[in-house]
Amino acid sequence: MSDLPKVPQTGSLLAPPAPGTPPFRLVWNQERILLHQGRDQMCAFDLAGRPVSWVRHGVVYRRGLDGSVLELVRAPGREGWEQGVRRLDPEDLVAQLGWVRLLLEEGWRLLGNPEPLRRAVELDANLDAARFRNIWRPIMILPPDQYRSLVLQLTEGCSYNRCSFCTFYKERPYRVLSQEEFTWHVEQALAFMGAGLSWRRGIFLADANAAGLPDSHLLAALGWLRRRLEAPRAADPVFQPGHLLGFSSFLDTFSTLRRTSEVWRELSELGLDSLHLGIETGSDRVLRLLRKPGSAAQAEDLVGLLKAAGIRVGVIVMTGVGGPALAEEHVEKTADLLNRLPLDAGDRISLSEFEPDPRSPYVLEGTASLLERRACREQSRELRARLRFPAYPEGPVISHYDVRQFVY
Repeated sequence: MSDLPKVPQTGSLLAPPAPGTPPFRLVWNQERILLHQGRDQMCAFDLAGRPVSWVRHGVVYRRGLDGSVLELVRAPGREGWEQGVRRLDPEDLVAQLGWVRLLLEEGWRLLGNPEPLRRAVELDANLDAARFRNIWRPIMILPPDQYRSLVLQLTEGCSYNRCSFCTFYKERPYRVLSQEEFTWHVEQALAFMGAGLSWRRGIFLADANAAGLPDSHLLAALGWLRRRLEAPRAADPVFQPGHLLGFSSFLDTFSTLRRTSEVWRELSELGLDSLHLGIETGSDRVLRLLRKPGSAAQAEDLVGLLKAAGIRVGVIVMTGVGGPALAEEHVEKTADLLNRLPLDAGDRISLSEFEPDPRSPYVLEGTASLLERRACREQSRELRARLRFPAYPEGPVISHYDVRQFVY
């Protein structure tokens, strides 16, 4: 773990020109390493040497720690440029990782074996992914601004797990890790990440609803985790993970209704920085179709409590749910609810176009007619037009949330 600090924490190298070969350029900083060949080929690595993304002739690839890879291709569509997303099958995965390896080895040779690339050259990506899978259960989904967080699984599965549209945790029983189990998981996660922790920003407590744990359990877990992250790391004194302080999690809108404002403030003081609420809709009728407990009024009350405690809020709503029959009600009441929420700078509204899973009760039971992606996109535009928040940065970020693009 001590090889990288021998070189400057930031820098760049350019390979001597070779006839007929696009030049190699290496750029590194305190977060990542970029290896370029020419203008249209590039691979990014974290400081532990793991490939995290690459570009080949305009096509972007994103690799998860579990070894899976997404291919993202922008192509013209009916509404201008549209993003195509594909998870690589095993054959394409081998081919893409083989290309990354060739690029890496050629750059390593032509750049004169630069020290910042050593970990990437020595890394066995397949063994590294297998090690990841021994520490984490599959990470199914994260909010869009948490993709670079260090995910720590305080719970497994979903404490409710009966929404008609969601299949993320259907095969995973809900379980709360004991303090002993969570301690092992955290220590293994920190050791696995190593120098790659510098690429991470904050801690996301998983799985689906970790912030809904009983008050005493959540307070104890956050207190222990804060003390652990503030302690010096004797094994690697060069890198201190203080930048990871700041905890986030998913939270439903119905399981913590009795949590007092005093407890919320105590959680905030321990580092609970933001919570992400799958509100989905402002229509209680649509909520019932989704088999999701609670109400728009309860969601509004919860956001008020969180903001009063100094906790930032990420609100997720889905466009397309309820089908054409409830489309107008869904848009109108969702916009009304969002406009009533005390959201400001630091908060986020994510508009997620409904991606129906054919295995979900919503589809199998014919809950509502499904809208095409184009109709979902129109709902997103209409919702945006009805929102009355100050523009960013004074107001909340309002963004598109494409769940297809998630990989960790």
